[in-house]
Amino acid sequence: MESKIIQRSQHKTSEGEFIYELQNLYELSPKMSESIAESAKRCLIRDNVLKEGQIEVSVISIEERSGKVIEKLEKRRVRLTLDMGHEDNEIRCSFGRIKLRHARIQRITEEAIEQSGILSQEDLGKILSCTVRTIQRDISEIKNTGIQIITRGVLHNIGRGQTHKSQIVGLYLEGKTFSEIRLRTHHSTGAIKRYLQDFQKVVMSVHHGIKEVGSISSVAGLSPVLVNQYIQLIKDSRKDKQKEAMMREMIVQWKRSGTRFKKKESRGNASCMWILAPMIGGVK
Repeated sequence: MESKIIQRSQHKTSEGEFIYELQNLYELSPKMSESIAESAKRCLIRDNVLKEGQIEVSVISIEERSGKVIEKLEKRRVRLTLDMGHEDNEIRCSFGRIKLRHARIQRITEEAIEQSGILSQEDLGKILSCTVRTIQRDISEIKNTGIQIITRGVLHNIGRGQTHKSQIVGLYLEGKTFSEIRLRTHHSTGAIKRYLQDFQKVVMSVHHGIKEVGSISSVAGLSPVLVNQYIQLIKDSRKDKQKEAMMREMIVQWKRSGTRFKKKESRGNASCMWILAPMIGGVK
């Protein structure tokens, strides 16, 4: 009953309206319509406009250490994705409300870090409308899966450990199928594909000899923090034959798709840009 209510509410969003138009006016399949809608959200919405499901909040700068009163701490304005629409509905229908909250905790804490901010457990409780004790219990459960949730209280003690994006990509490199990754991490298939596409961009940047984090960040459209994580994952994966083979296969997939780097001259300086990001199909 609850899943039907969630599905009906999904149709009442702008995303649901767009998918309806694609299916009924252009006679596209539901899967194709959802893929186009996801691409449209990422490519057509301007950066200075909040996307549906996003919020903007002020948080403490990631560079600030404890010991100061909060009034004297540097603040950052960050955008957090509280609701991913179809992807969040898929998680809720498949795994329940608690796992959805876990996914949101992982997502928004990483989003804040990628924008040079850091959330506290109190921030998480306020944003997700639950108690700090609930947040602490959720973080403990997430940590038991091998994922480190970085909040202000622990940042400078443990460093920036493995994130859920790195874990998901790592599982793919180990040869796990999309279905296995989905069941193990409680993330949607769409999110898994998106993380792999982003990782593939970094792999191809390194393959083409682009080494500076800032340059890779620019051509791939990813934050420097995430690029650093993926570069480290690439280095670690080269020590494992299975993972090294999977990364080589990613390069082959990229070349088969016809995607390539194209040089664009800008005031005498050559800069790289992406022509097309290929889709990673994976094994269902």
